[in-house]
Amino acid sequence: MIKINNIEINNYRSCIKTKFDVHPNLTTLIGINGSGKSNILNSLQLLKRVNYDKFITKEDIKSHSSLTLALSFGNINLTIKADFYFENDNQILSGEIKYKKEGSKKWEDIDLDLYVVVEREKRRGLLNYGAINNRKRIGLNDNVKISFSENKKEQFQFELVQILSNISYYSATQFSDPTECPSVITLDDFKLTNANNKTKPHGKFIYDLHHAYCYDKSSFNKFITTVNKEGIGLIDDIVFLATHIPNSKGKDIQTQNDTIIPRFIIDSKDFSPNQLSEGTFKTLALLFYIINDVSELLLIEEPEVCIHHGLLDSIIELIKVQSKKKQIIISTHSDYVLDKLKPENVVLVSRDTDKGTIAKPLSKALSKNDYAALKSYLQDEGNLGEYWKLSEFEND
Repeated sequence: MIKINNIEINNYRSCIKTKFDVHPNLTTLIGINGSGKSNILNSLQLLKRVNYDKFITKEDIKSHSSLTLALSFGNINLTIKADFYFENDNQILSGEIKYKKEGSKKWEDIDLDLYVVVEREKRRGLLNYGAINNRKRIGLNDNVKISFSENKKEQFQFELVQILSNISYYSATQFSDPTECPSVITLDDFKLTNANNKTKPHGKFIYDLHHAYCYDKSSFNKFITTVNKEGIGLIDDIVFLATHIPNSKGKDIQTQNDTIIPRFIIDSKDFSPNQLSEGTFKTLALLFYIINDVSELLLIEEPEVCIHHGLLDSIIELIKVQSKKKQIIISTHSDYVLDKLKPENVVLVSRDTDKGTIAKPLSKALSKNDYAALKSYLQDEGNLGEYWKLSEFEND
């Protein structure tokens, strides 16, 4: 498992030189619109897919950004440095990643072909359950210590690339407008046939939900008991109706086409997913992925958007529980979310005209006297969100 301790972002959008410590479990970015919270989250996503192009020239490169992470990986401490070369704000021409062990002066280049290997194995279904199961697949378990011996370097890099490529991100509007969700999905040999459903979050959510229903009953049942009347009471149940159509692709090749119809049961009535309210649909999707996402770094932008306070409370509590199993970074504008957190979980994000985005843990952003006053207030009077509204400490 990896745990990021410090993040440094250079020359990426508003992050001119943004450096800050993060909590090993849960970090919450707060700040006004335009301060750079989304840019921080987006910079970490650059690590998901990195290509190196040796044929690019200086004339091709319009900008160069770098990302440096101090982290622990297994039983060792690492520094990872990634460089990205852009054609424009969104198009990466090329990239490089290297790492070094704590106490060492030697940087090791990561073989970026490993990203291709990881992606290929994901598509083949070998890595559907992420880094945890892959350790078992290649003969490792959670108690095995990672070694830097030469004969294990490629194995080490493979695991590292797999973790980086599995970073998960859920945006504030990713599951908004449930009318975009398909009422039916079609599977060809258990894979989505509609290209749009593969990339659009609504269709992928239904596919992932159905996949868990068929092949991971324990995870599916855990999700259901979280959202049904045993948990938050959002729905009663989810069922899937299916029709099976044999599809002949040749004399000796038979495939199976399945039409899957998801139905959400609420108060003994069944609904198509695109008939659900925006808050209900987003809550279901977000809770499903928070529970079942196997990535070791989970990024969530503004979980409060379109969510009623009663449901938001359940989401934040689940985030806090899951952050003990994986590292989670969220952003928020909600004082209600802050009410559920401790000061050590908060990073204040602001933007300076010359320095760009500045991020500081709350303990460093406030003076010793102000931080002591905050601690006293939380102990005797109120919650963190209330203090935020009263003092506006994000502007200090």
